[in-house]
Amino acid sequence: MHISTRFARFGGTMVAAFWLAAPTLAQDAVELWQTTGFALPESVLWDAGTGLFYVSNMGADPMAKDGDGYIATMDASGTVQNMAFTTGLDAPKGMGVKDGTLYVSDIDSVKAIDLATGAVTATYPGQGVAFLNDITIGTDGTVYVSDTFGNAVYKIEGEGLALVAQDAGLAGANGLMPGPDGKLLVANLGDISGGFENIVPGWTVVLDLASGAIEPYGATEPPGVLDGIVSDGKGGVILTNNGAGTVLHQMPGGAPTVIATIASGAADLDYDAQNGVIVVPITPEGRVVALKWSPM
Repeated sequence: MHISTRFARFGGTMVAAFWLAAPTLAQDAVELWQTTGFALPESVLWDAGTGLFYVSNMGADPMAKDGDGYIATMDASGTVQNMAFTTGLDAPKGMGVKDGTLYVSDIDSVKAIDLATGAVTATYPGQGVAFLNDITIGTDGTVYVSDTFGNAVYKIEGEGLALVAQDAGLAGANGLMPGPDGKLLVANLGDISGGFENIVPGWTVVLDLASGAIEPYGATEPPGVLDGIVSDGKGGVILTNNGAGTVLHQMPGGAPTVIATIASGAADLDYDAQNGVIVVPITPEGRVVALKWSPM
């Protein structure tokens, strides 16, 4: 495989990012459709209540407070329904739905959006946060958000964000998913303290919300530049490796296996377990890809 170097802008600084060029699908998954025309799409979320996919678009710069970020909607076939469902955001990323509200991370705050109108109804700021990323809704209804640059997880509490955990074991904390018995699953991007060009890939961990203990979800080899994580509906998880452009499947205690290779920049995915459809945004290419796949 050919490794190419691209340059990405973070906080106004151009840094080199290494992408593994692998443009063709492989393994078990089969492409169903793809939709183009997005502006740095970072996350896709399926909501059965509205029958829509929500796509967060970071706009021109994933770190800039420039107001050009937005949320788009697609139907189950990938047809865009509203490219401007919510506008005026900065660089929206991870999303979660609770009680008719779409929660979206937006650099240093979480926005609450009315699913009926697309209007922003509340903003939850974070003090000392560095780069808010994925969102998940806990089994008790708590809204959690990862801070990738801060190696941390926060939650909405009152009118702002409260720190849940900050630890080296959450290096590059990215994708979030509720686990059993008061735990969170965290897909780690990896250690980026040396810059993106020197990233040390991470792995999936289990965070005990009561004690703060962190342990590997499964095998830590091979590591990956992990992004999204969702349940496979059968006790395992589906992940994206952003750097390699792969979609992975992993069972508790096991090693991740590649089920598809799409393109570098594969970001925060979602999975419709009922219909066996994985939907993945390919951030640098401005497209969203749907794959047909179900666990054995």
